[in-house]
Amino acid sequence: MKTNIPDIQQPLDTATYDAWFRAQVQASLDDPRPSIPDEEARRIFAIKREKLRQGKKL
Repeated sequence: MKTNIPDIQQPLDTATYDAWFRAQVQASLDDPRPSIPDEEARRIFAIKREKLRQGKKL
């Protein structure tokens, strides 16, 4: 999922960031895909980190 984080090179006002953050949270809540258990997510990211350490593409 692309998050389109506000450009940090520009001064960021609180209202802009708050609106962006709330939109990201709502998009996550609205996502129809099933949640992944914490242990499964940790396992997946551990594999990805190891591949990156070995210089392999994801």
